[in-house]
Amino acid sequence: MTALTCLGENPAAALRLVCFPHSGGQPGMFRRWVAGLAPDVEVWGATLPGRATRVSEPFARQWSPLVAEITDAVLDQVPGPVALFGHSLGALLAFEVGRALTLAGRPPEHLVVSARATPATPYPLTLPDGDEELIEAVDRVYQGIPAALRDSPELLRLFAPVLRADLELAVSYVFRPGPPLSCPITALGGTDDPTVSEAELSAWNRHTSGAFTFARFPGGHFYLDAAERQVLDTLWRRLASRHALTRSSS
Repeated sequence: MTALTCLGENPAAALRLVCFPHSGGQPGMFRRWVAGLAPDVEVWGATLPGRATRVSEPFARQWSPLVAEITDAVLDQVPGPVALFGHSLGALLAFEVGRALTLAGRPPEHLVVSARATPATPYPLTLPDGDEELIEAVDRVYQGIPAALRDSPELLRLFAPVLRADLELAVSYVFRPGPPLSCPITALGGTDDPTVSEAELSAWNRHTSGAFTFARFPGGHFYLDAAERQVLDTLWRRLASRHALTRSSS
């Protein structure tokens, strides 16, 4: 199955925003953004192997094939211009896909990274061997495991392998120095996120030769839900700075 899905077709859009979810996340988390960024931004979601429409595929274990697959999908399926958004693990994926698109001669228009320190910063969590311990550790650090999921052994059995595979991918990431991106970078984070400080967000500026800005919103690692309107307004302003977007700020 395809790595990318258009979450709401908008053929007249001036820009396509390809979104990468956090570890264990699904592209559907960005579906509400379709209306929030209409009419000029079309929202796409990336689906990693082993979940949703790709549930029958083995999990991604290596970065290079995964980045190549998603980059090829962007080049083949998504009409330009394209911007990239990634949350947590998704921020690293978006960054690496941005690098690959640049090497392919189609650099992104903008990179937005969320809830992740710079690529050179190691993953902040040691992964326990047991699934229950893994869920507890992730929830303790990120506070992102819903109560309904924690309280359901059946759901946890389904979710734990997906979460572990994504976290193992995050732990295995090795930053390889290279030229900075030419596109602007915007770094976003939550004021109460213990894993990403303001200084770490601002350090993303070293990864672009273009414009850079960062913003923080009330909330922790998963501030996107509580601050959705503020986030979308910020995204709109950043993307509009490069395009003649016409939506009112109602």
